[in-house]
Amino acid sequence: MKVIESIRQRIKEYKINNSLPGKWKVFEYYTEPGEELINIKESQVKSENLVWNIGFDEDGTFHNSSNLEVAFVKEIEATTWSKSRNFVTLQDPEDFRKNTEFQFAFEKGNLKLLKKDDFGKIIVFAFFNRIS
Repeated sequence: MKVIESIRQRIKEYKINNSLPGKWKVFEYYTEPGEELINIKESQVKSENLVWNIGFDEDGTFHNSSNLEVAFVKEIEATTWSKSRNFVTLQDPEDFRKNTEFQFAFEKGNLKLLKKDDFGKIIVFAFFNRIS
């Protein structure tokens, strides 16, 4: 009986740790503003007080707060979001052509978001810890 309860608890924790709804804080990211891919590691994020917090509410609301020097990240406003397979779409309420799509994955409870431009260049590839 205890084994079954333990398995159920692990499944529940896995589902919570591997779902989008919640608040997330960036701890490392890559960006390619020119011809060179730049990696901002966790130590640099901390030492330079870099912030990128995002939130996916259960009701479909998306929140964004950032001081990163990545133009694209600064332009994201609070909006709504939807999920399909391993893609999350930030929806522009006035023009669907302005929707923003990210590829996402979970690894060890961390969220990974990837956004590329039309030519395959990395705009941002970020790693987030869940904060709630």
